[in-house]
Amino acid sequence: MVNHPPKLIVIFAIYGAKDYRRHLSAIDDALVVHRSVDGRFRLELRPMVRLTARGTCGYGTILQRLATELEAGYRMVIVDRDTFLADLESLAREHATESDRDAIERAAQVVAERTAFQIFDHLFDAPVEYRMGRMILAGRERRTKAERNEQDSLNCQFGIPTPRSEQLWHSLRHQWCTPRDEGAGKKAWQDWCRANRPDMPKIDAA
Repeated sequence: MVNHPPKLIVIFAIYGAKDYRRHLSAIDDALVVHRSVDGRFRLELRPMVRLTARGTCGYGTILQRLATELEAGYRMVIVDRDTFLADLESLAREHATESDRDAIERAAQVVAERTAFQIFDHLFDAPVEYRMGRMILAGRERRTKAERNEQDSLNCQFGIPTPRSEQLWHSLRHQWCTPRDEGAGKKAWQDWCRANRPDMPKIDAA
């Protein structure tokens, strides 16, 4: 990929310990980015989803939603893509009811067919100057509180830590965009943060 796609979703999976193994338990705040033909960016942050066996946050429902978004033309960047997709598909099948089994199988087929050209791992084709940074990002813990004396930057805006999906997008944007487009993307992000993240109490320096 050499240009920023018109429709992009950046996804972090969250794993928790279960029976001495890592278990897919949630999807962290996911960033949706639309880039228009005139170079403008529009952003949306989807809140964290705790995955369940069934229901609106069920593994099968999430798999079907992924398939629907792929069919709608979205590109996706997923941290540890192959592990996440394999686990999601396996859990969706494991918890499927007879009534939704066919829909889940169809969704799994759509995802499999489109993985090679629409779903990318966070390290795909990453030059060396981006690769290490993305590996560090992928290993970071989710956090919702600013650290003492933390200033506004790409890591924190208005006293709120920047979600990991946004931090990853900054790296992707650098790689895909010309300097002018990259600057437009950064400004759109700053404007979006200003409009969507009210000032929060800062941590006292004392």
